[in-house]
Amino acid sequence: MIARTTSFVKAAASIGLYLMLGVVGAASAEVYVVSSANHPVNEIAIRELRSIYKGRLSQVNGHRLTPLNTAPGTTDRDEFLQRIMNLNELDYTGYWHVRRYSGQGTPPAEVESKEELFAKLKEQPDGIGYVWVPPGSKPKLPEGLKVIRLK
Repeated sequence: MIARTTSFVKAAASIGLYLMLGVVGAASAEVYVVSSANHPVNEIAIRELRSIYKGRLSQVNGHRLTPLNTAPGTTDRDEFLQRIMNLNELDYTGYWHVRRYSGQGTPPAEVESKEELFAKLKEQPDGIGYVWVPPGSKPKLPEGLKVIRLK
């Protein structure tokens, strides 16, 4: 009887973990990485994206990517930091204070709104940014921009 109960508990735990990971995966899909439609990069690993936004990587598959951040306090930035970077605003800002102070770079340029982000991405062919979209919605991008798939 104990062996059956143990097997049942393990199976239930596995199913719970699987469902939990599915929810996390679905939640991550609410943050979209965007770039110029002409940029050759069509997909990027989350670890590469994190490295780009931490100033540790500047190219993917030989193509330059210049990150743009939305302003602190915006939903887009809060969701990006939480869901993609696994950081909060204080930790991310602190990270960049240390890097700047030690001469290891400066944080990505910031934009105030989605409209400004879209305009900059159209002007800057190697730029990337991000938008948060409520669950069940798709990003509405102006012509000339595309979504880079996260892998």
